[in-house]
Amino acid sequence: MDLSYSAEYEAFRSEVARFLAASWPLRGAEAELSSDQRAALFRGRAIEAGYLARSIPKRYGGSEQAPDVLKAQIIREEFFRARAPGDLAGIGPSMLVPTLLEKGAEWQKEKFIGPTMRGEIVWCQGYSEPGSGSDLASLQTRAEIVGNEWVINGQKIWTSGAHVADYMFCLCRTEREAPKHAGISYLLLAMKQPGIEVRPLRQMTGASDFNEVFFSDARTPLDWIVGKRGEGWIVSRTTLKHERNMIGDAATTVTMFQGLVSLAKRSLRDGRPALEDPGIRQRLVQLEGYVRSHQYSGYRQLTKAAK
Repeated sequence: MDLSYSAEYEAFRSEVARFLAASWPLRGAEAELSSDQRAALFRGRAIEAGYLARSIPKRYGGSEQAPDVLKAQIIREEFFRARAPGDLAGIGPSMLVPTLLEKGAEWQKEKFIGPTMRGEIVWCQGYSEPGSGSDLASLQTRAEIVGNEWVINGQKIWTSGAHVADYMFCLCRTEREAPKHAGISYLLLAMKQPGIEVRPLRQMTGASDFNEVFFSDARTPLDWIVGKRGEGWIVSRTTLKHERNMIGDAATTVTMFQGLVSLAKRSLRDGRPALEDPGIRQRLVQLEGYVRSHQYSGYRQLTKAAK
């Protein structure tokens, strides 16, 4: 495996590094802004320079750069090294936005992509149901047309962030007589409306990141459907593809492991740094083996994508 970059790409790396040295962290009065404000200001400049939102057309708020997986990887590496804010991650930016780019109507792209990429609106995903987890196509939440709206009834579960989300992209059964994979539609709907109840699911940590969501005659406009009626399963596969890309990146794992090693250096065990304890060192080495395997698997995928 060759992990080196050509002279052209190393020159691009130097260009990115110069931008970061001049732009992050913010200086002067801008440094006094809140962390969210600083990140938003920097991201706007990075998009203008062509380093973030590279796959998003300019008319939707992106930088509209030609696809280049190696340049994208260099940007991730240099932004990580500088601890600079990168592209917003999460359900909306990483899963819904690319789905809309591939399958959405033009008005949906214009309305939702920019605010989602800027973090102005938050999304949740309405897929799993109490009886439809691994067999997602057996879902029973139904949507029926009444006038110029979809009326939705049913239940979703394990819905991450539903308690803070502004909108949901949701799979609903719209054709009762169709085979289960063919009778599903992919709908967008506002969460802050009558007919939607969100109940937090308490985890053993005390947190409540997951939720149950109940629909009782919840409503969404007729044209808030992505793709054609009854073809939601096809659209959902697009979303799941991007979800795998989001959660499969080794960068988060590497960062978590580095934080764990740092914690072991700071923490004391019998009056000495925990990192000096043979048992802890052995366990960390075992974990690092998994982390490096993940990282080098990512390098292999990057090489294949570059070719």
